[in-house]
Amino acid sequence: MKKTIALFCILLLVLCLTACQKEKDKEEIYVVFTSDVHCGIEDNFTMASVKAYVDDLKAEHQNVLLVDTGDYVQGGTIGSLSKGAFIIDLMNDTGYDYVTFGNHEFDYGTDILHDRIEEMNFQPIVSNVRYSGNETNVFEDVPEYVIVDFNGTKIGLLGILTPESLTSSTPAHFMEDGQIVYNFYSGNDGNDLYDHIQALTDEIRKNGADYVIALTHLGSTQETYPYDSISLISHTSGINAVMDGHSHSLITEDIYPNKNGEDVLLSSVGTKLQEVGTLIIDSEGNMNFVHLLQYDKQDEAVLNKIKEINGSLETILSEEVGETAFELSISDEEGIRKVRARETGIGDMISDAFRFYDNADIGIVNGGGIRTSIPAGTITYGTLLSIQPFQNSYCMIKVTGQQLLDAMEYAYRSLESIYKFDGNPVGETGSFWCLSGMKVTIDTSIQSAVVQDENGFFDHFEGDQRRVQDVFVLENDEYVPIDPEKEYTVAGIDYVLTKNGDGNTLLNNCEVIVGSGLSDVEVLRSFFSNYSVEEKYAQPEGRIIVK
Repeated sequence: MKKTIALFCILLLVLCLTACQKEKDKEEIYVVFTSDVHCGIEDNFTMASVKAYVDDLKAEHQNVLLVDTGDYVQGGTIGSLSKGAFIIDLMNDTGYDYVTFGNHEFDYGTDILHDRIEEMNFQPIVSNVRYSGNETNVFEDVPEYVIVDFNGTKIGLLGILTPESLTSSTPAHFMEDGQIVYNFYSGNDGNDLYDHIQALTDEIRKNGADYVIALTHLGSTQETYPYDSISLISHTSGINAVMDGHSHSLITEDIYPNKNGEDVLLSSVGTKLQEVGTLIIDSEGNMNFVHLLQYDKQDEAVLNKIKEINGSLETILSEEVGETAFELSISDEEGIRKVRARETGIGDMISDAFRFYDNADIGIVNGGGIRTSIPAGTITYGTLLSIQPFQNSYCMIKVTGQQLLDAMEYAYRSLESIYKFDGNPVGETGSFWCLSGMKVTIDTSIQSAVVQDENGFFDHFEGDQRRVQDVFVLENDEYVPIDPEKEYTVAGIDYVLTKNGDGNTLLNNCEVIVGSGLSDVEVLRSFFSNYSVEEKYAQPEGRIIVK
């Protein structure tokens, strides 16, 4: 939908909410949705305004729902320090009705996720979980879908979690006795997922639903293919609208044909409450999405809850740990998360922090683990928790040069010659390695030799060509060619080096020299205690060349 049409719809919606008091409308249905909030409760639209907006809708209309499509408990200090408990408490107060899960709901482990589910006053739903373990399935009491009856009009809500969760969260969280026991219908080029969702959609329709709305945490970019929302639409029928998350896209309303050629609406609201979406179903059955960028009112109770939470965290978060004269950004001027596809000054600095901590030969940090920029000025402990909110543990391993070369081939498998096009990221992946003590060139004209298994883990290399070239290691202040036979010490986080993060299994069975359990945030704190933020970090140093 063109921007002018979207703005016109927004104006009509605002006029509706500010109209004189009348009897509640019993025909129209409003489904308000958020996604990828990532603890951004005070950002952009704000959670207090979400509550006020929904309450105003409910004052005028009888049929109103508030839903979320995943990634709410992680992404900021309020989440990491409470392991998501503060966020669930706030979502309870905001009045959510239904949610599905994002891959980052697993970041604190399945035991913690179970606790968070128990604390929900709203209903979680997820349709695509297979459990083969012998312990407790965290989703045992979570339904695959729900059907909501609005005065005889029935809406089926279907929650769908990205199959990439196995690799984009910590793989160890999905294992029992070293074996993966959770699967999210990955494999068969996406057809396992499509077929399962089709069967459930048919079941929902058979059970009387007039409409089916998919709450998806799949993403709508090429990086999430074949598990993206657009592919899901094209391979299924019976779904009317998709509320999508995961790729942080901003889509007011796009229309795609399903496998029968019927129109399906797709909408996505970005991240950290950039926008709030509303699906409107009128009395004639017509459907359309509108987005709001802001709402002037804020709910006082939710505001007070946020103040209460912030007050309990203030002492620890306000501790000053360093300062910088310039911003260290994860994004470029268009807001593209460059740290996931190119060398950045912040990536150089954080990988240096890990290399310096135990004087390792090499430091590695995955771009997906660097979540926020560092603004110019004072750096606080809260800043560090925002940058690395996952609470991963520091470790150091011993590897051969050949193991490093193979692992880098995997880390840079998705890179393209450009990292953005028409305001959208190209070739970005959380597995992109930021490097310290190394230099490397990636030739994107060579197709990646990496072949992954059905769960997204490394399986094998195909062919003899490699895109990772001209690899040098810093020795005695001089870069020398990497020696495939030589052993090197590598420092980083356990997610990357020992837990197969992002599906990279090529460092398995390496000797662990240090596995202290020290958090990544404490490594950063140590860095700022011992080093100043040098001017060289204002720009990339030239460690990673992409051609």
